[in-house]
Amino acid sequence: MVTTPPPTAVPPPGTALARWSAGTGTPQRRLVLFPHAGAGGLSGRALQHPGTEVLVHRRPGRESRMAEPTPVRVDTTVAEALAVLLPVLDADEVPTAVLGHSFGALLAAEFTAAVDRERPGRLSVVALSAKAAPPAPDPELARVVEDDDALLTWLRGLGGTPEELLEDPVMRELVLGPLRADLRASLAHGDPAPRWVTPLLLVSAERDRTASAQVMARWADATAAPARALTVPGGHHGLFEHPELLHRALWEQDGGVR
Repeated sequence: MVTTPPPTAVPPPGTALARWSAGTGTPQRRLVLFPHAGAGGLSGRALQHPGTEVLVHRRPGRESRMAEPTPVRVDTTVAEALAVLLPVLDADEVPTAVLGHSFGALLAAEFTAAVDRERPGRLSVVALSAKAAPPAPDPELARVVEDDDALLTWLRGLGGTPEELLEDPVMRELVLGPLRADLRASLAHGDPAPRWVTPLLLVSAERDRTASAQVMARWADATAAPARALTVPGGHHGLFEHPELLHRALWEQDGGVR
């Protein structure tokens, strides 16, 4: 069970959270994002939507947390997220959704289960995207994660990373460091999916070979939450190319979506 860390272990919210504003005044809705492996706060920019505040949990070793050690663990990362996000949730009653994409889905599931225990009913919906429910061994990823060339080939296959970043040696190392830390955490996480009651939205992309709709459906078997499904065009990161489909589905109240 994830617990919140002591205050001395918690980074300032300004570094651990990236905020993409909904504009002036109180937002109508809030989306908390746990991004994919290697990603940081900038990933929230593509998900901006009128009236919706987007908060991204920024993990160590990237952007404003570049100087921090990069080793990542699912339990400690979720504990940190609780420490910086629970005060945000306690400060208002803005309807709040959680999104976990790829590696971030593991974090989002654990975070949602913890919030359900500590603040029952506070979350409106959790969306999980592009990641199989644990435990889900990934032999291909295990083969490539420690080899730079193989990892670059794997990363290019997923799409979504500008080629100019991968061609420049300095920028490439900045990409591979946090990416590898997150992927190691993913491979090390063997716990089964937690139980939660917040409604569930399962997101898959039509051309994502890593997590088909059938693979994503296994999350519904692992939790007591009511579940709906959304399929978006594109590959592994197709969700970020069609944010309007996500936002519409997040706040649907009845029936399935596609």
